Amino acid sequence: MVNLPNVISAIRVALVPVLVLLAIEKKADVFLWVLAFSLFTDAMDGYLARRLGQVTEFGTRLDSWADLITYAVMLLGLKLIWPETFERESSYLVFAFSSWIVPLLVCMMRFHCFPSYHTLAAKIAAISIAPAYFVAAIWDHSLMFRAVLLFYLWVALEQVIITSILPRWQGDIVGFWQAAAIARGAHSDGQAEGQSSLPDNPQ
Repeated sequence: MVNLPNVISAIRVALVPVLVLLAIEKKADVFLWVLAFSLFTDAMDGYLARRLGQVTEFGTRLDSWADLITYAVMLLGLKLIWPETFERESSYLVFAFSSWIVPLLVCMMRFHCFPSYHTLAAKIAAISIAPAYFVAAIWDHSLMFRAVLLFYLWVALEQVIITSILPRWQGDIVGFWQAAAIARGAHSDGQAEGQSSLPDNPQ
């Protein structure tokens, strides 16, 4: 449980109350610098986990929880520091928030845990949300921000599909096609076990 990628994820969790305080005090510049560092650690922990061979189930789930609360504090910062932008983009933010909550609820109902799939689409969205957020906050340009928030709808749909077809939970699924391959493999294994348990025909 204690390895470098997990420590980095824990740092991201620890930065959340700092970001909340900065948002409440409306310290925009410092908030953005701390947020940038937090998002940088988000990119580093997964890379280091794979590079160092330290991918763990605990680390996968810790990273997902860190992502969720970081996104929540990004919304809080937008609401408190840039309220005009928040109000203007409120409908898009509702869609994006739903795309985070719905897959979580579906996975909790089926597997009683956080999805933590870290799909390719989710990684693209996570990489894209940082520059989109900064552009919307600093320069008040929302086109990229809206596009990324709408892309999260596909991320959510794919995660729901993955949850629906996986025979059992596992993290770090590249995409729904990998989940489908896992489901087919489990089905084939089940059929093979069923056939091997049948009694031999008498000769």
